[in-house]
Amino acid sequence: MEEVPVVDFAPFLTGNSDEKQDVAKAIGTACTEIGFFYLTNHGIPSETTRGIFTAARRFFDIPLEKRMDPALLISPEQSRGYQPVGARLYPDTAAPDVMEAFKYQRELSEDDPELLSGDRIQQANKWPQGMPEWRQTLLEYFEAVDGVAANLLRAFALTLDLEETYFLEYYRKPLTQVSLLHYPPAPPTDGLYGNRPHADATAFTIVLQGDVPGLEVQTKSGRWVTAAPIDGSFVINIGAYMARWTNDRFRSTMHRVVNRTGEERFSVPYFAIPDFDAVIECLSTCKGPGKPAKYEPLHVGTAIQEKFSGDYA
Repeated sequence: MEEVPVVDFAPFLTGNSDEKQDVAKAIGTACTEIGFFYLTNHGIPSETTRGIFTAARRFFDIPLEKRMDPALLISPEQSRGYQPVGARLYPDTAAPDVMEAFKYQRELSEDDPELLSGDRIQQANKWPQGMPEWRQTLLEYFEAVDGVAANLLRAFALTLDLEETYFLEYYRKPLTQVSLLHYPPAPPTDGLYGNRPHADATAFTIVLQGDVPGLEVQTKSGRWVTAAPIDGSFVINIGAYMARWTNDRFRSTMHRVVNRTGEERFSVPYFAIPDFDAVIECLSTCKGPGKPAKYEPLHVGTAIQEKFSGDYA
C-alpha cells in the first residue's frame, strides 16, 4: 500500500452488522499495511470543524508576548498550554521544528481527585484570559472528536476479533489531549521540519487538517508519500500503544510535516491516550504458538510521565 486509503465510516455508524464488519475489515487492512487512513462521513458537522480552525487562527494571531505569558506556557511539569516554536527538546543538535501549539484536555472540576493528587498527569487546562467563547469552542470540539474516537475503538475491536466494547474499558478517564498546531511559513531547507519524522506515543491519533498540505507518511518500502487534505475527512494514524496491543499487526508509522507552500498551515490532532492506570499488553488474538508477544506490559501513566518530562525545555 503506497498511498493512504479512504474509509467511508457511514456504514459503520448506520449500517447492519455485515456493513459494520466490512468497514472494520477495511480499517484493519489500512492499519496493517500503512498505519494511516482517511476517515470520511464520521458524523461531525462541517461547522464544528470550521469553528476549531477559526479558533486556532484567533489564538495564534494573539501577539507573541501575550502568548508567552508564564500562566499559559507549557513546561516539563505542565503539559497543557502554549508551546512556542523551539520549545521541544531533541537528542541531537538539529534545528527546532517550525511549529507552535496550544494543548488541552477534557475540562475537569477543581476538586477532581486526580487533579488534586498532582501525580497522575491529569491537569487543569491553561486558558487565555477574556476568551470564554473561544474556550467553549475548544471544549465542544473535544467532546465531538471524543465520540469519533469511541466509535473507532469499536471498529478496531471488531477487526481484531474482540468484543466490540473491548477497548472502551481502557478509556474510562483517558489522558487524551487535543493540540491546535500552527506551522508558520518556512523555507524548504533540508533538515528543517514543521514536525520531524516520528511515530506517536498514543493508541491512535485523529488529525483534522486544514487546506494547506504538508503531512507525509513513510510506507513499508521506505517512500515518503503525501497525505494531502481531503475536505470533510480526518486522517487517522496508529500509535505505539496499538502496535503493542496488536503485536505489531497494526503499524505505528513514521510521519512528518514539511511545509513547502510558503503559507501558514494549521492542523488539530486528537491524541487517544488510555487511562493512567491502563496496562498495554499483547491481545490474545494477536499471539499464539510460534507468535509470542514482542513487548513487555506497559503502564500508560508511567510511560506518558516520562515522555512529557523529557519533551520540553
